[in-house]
Amino acid sequence: MKDLVPIFPHLLAFFNISTVVLLILGAMAIKREDVIKHKRFMLGAVGVAVLFLIVYTLYHLEVGNVAFAGEGKIRWFYFGLLIAHVIGAVFILVMVPKTLFRAMKTNFIAHKALAKKTLPLWLFVSASGFMVYIMAFHIWPSKPLSQIVKLLG
Repeated sequence: MKDLVPIFPHLLAFFNISTVVLLILGAMAIKREDVIKHKRFMLGAVGVAVLFLIVYTLYHLEVGNVAFAGEGKIRWFYFGLLIAHVIGAVFILVMVPKTLFRAMKTNFIAHKALAKKTLPLWLFVSASGFMVYIMAFHIWPSKPLSQIVKLLG
């Protein structure tokens, strides 16, 4: 598995962007009253989220935290974004299953009410996760991935 660790951040970013796309497509489908496509897109987003959580956990068990190398005002922006992202992610861990279970129980009125709150937050969490990735791994990386691989042995 250590051979795969260097690609995990990129895979996580791919999962985040995929989730954004699936959520938008799912929202568009339900606006067109295409329940079948809505269901497929949203279940796809849930599936990608589960994969994200698995890879995220494996990555951080191997590497721990990755330091952010940006300096000055950008650090404040980065950590503000990261904190908002993490808090949102905690809520999403509860809201997504709750929203999904309401749909599975065909309680569509309650599903729709919660989905109106879940969707924007989930979009924010996924998009901000991608932004954190870009900032921490491409614009201001603390260590190149090749150095992380060497640290893993």
